[in-house]
Amino acid sequence: MTKEEIESCFVELPSCSKFLNINKNFIVSSAKKGIGKSALIQYFFWYLNQTKENSLVIKCRGAELTRSNFNLSNALNDPSEYIRDWMVRLCTLINREIAKKIDFAITDDEITLVESAEIDGFKSKNLVGCLISRFSNLLGKINPEKQQINDQVEMLKKINKNEVWILVDDLDATFQNTEKERLSISTFFSACRYLLQDNLGLNFRVTIRSDVWPIIRRYDESLDKLDQYVNEIEWDLNDFRQFLYKRILPFALKNGQKIPPKRINQTDEEYEEFIIEKIFDHKAVWNNKEQYLYRIVYTLSYMRPRWAIQLCKLCQDNANRRNMNIITKQDIDDVWSEYGKKRIEDLVREHRHQCKEIESIISSFRESVRLFTSDDLFNHINSKILNHTNIFIDSIQVRSPKDVAHFLFRIGFIVARSDDENGEYEHYSFKQMPSLLTANTNNDFGMRWEIHPCYRQALEIKQLNHAQKIKKGIKSQS
Repeated sequence: MTKEEIESCFVELPSCSKFLNINKNFIVSSAKKGIGKSALIQYFFWYLNQTKENSLVIKCRGAELTRSNFNLSNALNDPSEYIRDWMVRLCTLINREIAKKIDFAITDDEITLVESAEIDGFKSKNLVGCLISRFSNLLGKINPEKQQINDQVEMLKKINKNEVWILVDDLDATFQNTEKERLSISTFFSACRYLLQDNLGLNFRVTIRSDVWPIIRRYDESLDKLDQYVNEIEWDLNDFRQFLYKRILPFALKNGQKIPPKRINQTDEEYEEFIIEKIFDHKAVWNNKEQYLYRIVYTLSYMRPRWAIQLCKLCQDNANRRNMNIITKQDIDDVWSEYGKKRIEDLVREHRHQCKEIESIISSFRESVRLFTSDDLFNHINSKILNHTNIFIDSIQVRSPKDVAHFLFRIGFIVARSDDENGEYEHYSFKQMPSLLTANTNNDFGMRWEIHPCYRQALEIKQLNHAQKIKKGIKSQS
């Protein structure tokens, strides 16, 4: 998306307030794919460039921080060596940005790498100033042309940056839950903490998948000091309604609809719903209750804006084919299966590096029930999956159906469900209860496991009421 597109529909979520607070020097945001991590990084990058003239702002992806991109090949044996290695990479990242500012071609390792011993000399000083000074000292040794050296030194003097902001998107892009990768990711955060303690003018913003942070946090107890700086990006229904309103308003205007202004006695919520109903039908029956249609979209999009946009586009095309001016529940029903296939494809692409057999595992649930007890889920995994093929998750061969179930819970294919005596229920994600379905838990508090609605139609999952009737019929016959 362009800058204008992001800014036009950007919603400042309460869960992002710390991330966008320029008075905080270290914030980590975790989220699932499609929630808006990259959009948040990009928005903040633009904001800093507009408001922080004396700052060096560096934006990169986690994949750009691999050791091979910094010509580092020495063996790392213990956490302290990993931490120092990360510190070298982060300082080198700043060096490279400084080199761009003076139009210096980086071709020599001497100018691109910072020795770990040098970093100790930066303590209690402005990091950018130290690295700029280092450039001035090294230019004469590397560049033989005296006039060019003088020009570049003068350019360095003009770089008056008292702060540096490092924005890292998708730190864990290809993370596998192995000892080596857990150590690598956890020590990144330790390196950031040490650099922040010892250097002035340094700031970090990092995004990470929501299923990865709980793993790293439990792996490295020292990270408990960072919990206060880590927050989950979450879209509640009000946030989602505002996002949908911002997307719909310019579309409605573009199509010539006359949009009356907000009335004096009209709340923001009422006005947003009024605009949304220019495109969507008002309400429909969902789960035996009458719900706002946008709430159904919210549920099926798994609370992810990117998925919601894709679902809305499919529904719009379907409504156009039916010569309808607004999207109705019929359109959602018509495209649900096609939409679900796209969601499964996304799930497979996102997690295939963790489990090559993920597509087969998901497909095994075709025509199954949507709600399992733990025993029923384990029996399904044994009979439909483990009895037919060897499964490897994070490069480790699976020995127990609980391992597969935990993986499905971790990636969000299934969610935990707790029912009370009154027929009410609550759902719990991996982020909320990461210890569920692990070897250390007993019966998982009686939780049941539900396949998320966005996947059900594509897998022809049996309706819950229909499945219950079949069960009751079998019991009565017996």
